[in-house]
Amino acid sequence: MIFTLRPYQQEAVDATLNHFRRHKTPAVIVLPTGAGKSLVIAELARLARGRVLVLAHVKELVAQNHAKYQALGLEADIFAAGLKRKESHGKVVFGSVQSVARNLDAFQGEFSLLIVDECHRIGDDEESQYQQILTHLTKVNPHLRLLGLTATPFRLGKGWI
Repeated sequence: MIFTLRPYQQEAVDATLNHFRRHKTPAVIVLPTGAGKSLVIAELARLARGRVLVLAHVKELVAQNHAKYQALGLEADIFAAGLKRKESHGKVVFGSVQSVARNLDAFQGEFSLLIVDECHRIGDDEESQYQQILTHLTKVNPHLRLLGLTATPFRLGKGWI
């Protein structure tokens, strides 16, 4: 099945690529619920030159993001105990935060891009699973790019992402 990005999705992809060409700092894409974040993730993963890890906090989002990527005719691994799959060697890996954080040794290869779906869930705690994963991946590749996607860029008690 062939998907065509809507204009606002293509703008998000283009803006992200332009950002990472010019900056090493993390980027955030804000799209409302139902706007097709999974398709934006799939397109960015497809365009990435290096390996990509896409994280989500629930298995349903892992499966949804993986399905959109596969719908582009591409293959990717899944690393999520809840989906009974632990594959981590592909160019693109869709994983649950919990499973990846508990199995960091399975992620020894270099990733060029870490995409976090529902990134408003990332806390400031240095010991959080998100931080453990980020620390591990940046040890392997100090030039790792970080991209977050969310529909809610404002966190109660913490402010804007």
